[in-house]
Amino acid sequence: MFFKYFAYWPWFVASVLVCIISAFIYLRYQAPVYNVDAAVLIKEGDKKGGSSNNPMGALQDLGMFSMTNNFDNEVEILKSRTLIKKVVNHLNLYISVAEERMFGYNTPLYKSTPVKVYMTPEEADNLEEGAKLHLKYTMNGKLDVKVEYMFDEEKQETEVSFDSIPAVFPTPVGVFSFTKNDSVPPLEEDMNLVAYVNSPTDVTESYVENLSVEPTSKTTTIAAISLQNTVKQRGIDFINCLVDFYNLDANDEKNEVAQKSAEFIDERIGIINRELGTAETELADFKQRSGLTDLTSDARLALEESSKYEQQLTENATQLRLVESLRNYVNNPKNANEVIPANVGLQDQNLGSIINQYNTMLIERKRLLRTSSENNPAVININTGIESMRHNVQTTVNSVLRGLQIAQSNLERQARKFEGRISSAPQQEKNFLLSPASRKSRRPFTLCCFRSVRKTQ
Repeated sequence: MFFKYFAYWPWFVASVLVCIISAFIYLRYQAPVYNVDAAVLIKEGDKKGGSSNNPMGALQDLGMFSMTNNFDNEVEILKSRTLIKKVVNHLNLYISVAEERMFGYNTPLYKSTPVKVYMTPEEADNLEEGAKLHLKYTMNGKLDVKVEYMFDEEKQETEVSFDSIPAVFPTPVGVFSFTKNDSVPPLEEDMNLVAYVNSPTDVTESYVENLSVEPTSKTTTIAAISLQNTVKQRGIDFINCLVDFYNLDANDEKNEVAQKSAEFIDERIGIINRELGTAETELADFKQRSGLTDLTSDARLALEESSKYEQQLTENATQLRLVESLRNYVNNPKNANEVIPANVGLQDQNLGSIINQYNTMLIERKRLLRTSSENNPAVININTGIESMRHNVQTTVNSVLRGLQIAQSNLERQARKFEGRISSAPQQEKNFLLSPASRKSRRPFTLCCFRSVRKTQ
């Protein structure tokens, strides 16, 4: 058998040589691809607690979201085009620079390029088919540029030379800028570079295809992130920036509630300050007209005995004003899709819990809309839950308000029992003592607002 095929040995040798040469050419011209991995812990709070302690429990109690579904939503957000495009624009990944080689693939330089090329993301997104730049950077700092791009569906070429950089090059499709990379040592010989400026939208699609975000197991909330890229450091920078932007967006959503609360409190403080200013002015005028400096009459002693009811009355009045302002905010159609101010000093824990649940659902809806449309079943479900929860908030606010109004009437009735005890006091003393009572009803609210501002900051 061996001697039968021995006569064809030249063909066997030629086949082996062809395979070796083909493999060499492939490795010479094919850029290596690196796989960059990372693990991210997605915090979801205490999923085991009831809905009264955990706002996310409201979603689970309504049957619309489970722990797994919420984790899947966070994974989809990490892979969303909106988030990835932010990273692409921030790191200028739509612009790549490589060293031109006569044989083999061009060597990507990334951060080691001696010349940085830049075009704004908005201009780059308007490029028809991207732009290609041939650069020759000399040891003495001179830069020769040849730009190839499409304009009005025709290929255009433009050349320009700069004696030094930084420099800018305006073209019909946008402005290219060139700066020196100070982190790279001076050139020892002239260098030929090639730069590609692509549409950030197209580059985003490429990263979406090469990015994988999967849970490490069914029992954890750790997401394994994997990216394939021809430059290892670029892949590392992309994943780090992706996680940073993800955390930043999450913090922005949490701060939205605090911002709304601070705006709500600032508005109320402004109203109360105006009222206090008027009261202080009227009180000063009254004392000046009456010539009063100090009061030690029985009327003061009588009012000191009623201080307990006055304190309860002013605290209840403070809560009453807060809930009335909150009701006006909730019933305002302009705030239909806005979070409801929290941490504004409400003493009713049930109302505060319901508001937190409503805000959590609203924030979850906004996050879902980043990666899906209004017609998505998950969005439709949460819209139904938000509508139901908003009605629940309105009902609870009205119920709390009625309770405070009843309590206010009872306290006022009790306070009036002590007013007879000062009926025999001189009219000036009685009027003077009643004026601070109305002033005190406003002070606790102002102090409550300032305490709430500290909590939201």
